[in-house]
Amino acid sequence: MNGALVPRKAGCWICEKVATPEDVTVRLFSGDGSRRKGSGAYGAAAVYVRGLGYPPISTATLNRRLSGHADHVELAMQGGPALPSALTRMEPPGPAYWLDVNQNAVNVGNEALGVLAGHLNDMEDKELVAVAKLGVVAAQKVGDWEAKGRKLAQIDSLIRLASGMDDGAPD
Repeated sequence: MNGALVPRKAGCWICEKVATPEDVTVRLFSGDGSRRKGSGAYGAAAVYVRGLGYPPISTATLNRRLSGHADHVELAMQGGPALPSALTRMEPPGPAYWLDVNQNAVNVGNEALGVLAGHLNDMEDKELVAVAKLGVVAAQKVGDWEAKGRKLAQIDSLIRLASGMDDGAPD
């Protein structure tokens, strides 16, 4: 297992504070996945962490934090107990087909608009302008769809006329 792919561990200072703990991990382990040994084992990782701009901490404290991080990475690479993920996958409330997802989005959007309409009297001017803009954009979209529909209807009519399926008389 690659040490850079080990999930973050709750309670590990490196995992919680460093945006990319894998950058620290690759400095703690050699290319073959073994933990660096010796007095300078934490040197490159310590320089990297100090370079991130955290408040100054003692060398002993930083080494303890790096050691704790290296311990749980090493345990995970050896097939230790799986760490619980910070993310929990949630199943969709129903079948996640394209049309269903879009219909759910429309339903939620309509609910949100209803709630928003109920708060119009409580909004400040800036918020009201944003809501009004939302309405204008939505109206423009409907207009665009209607125009596109008319254009498609005209094209269909021309195709029918050109193919002899229509006599050109208005309906």
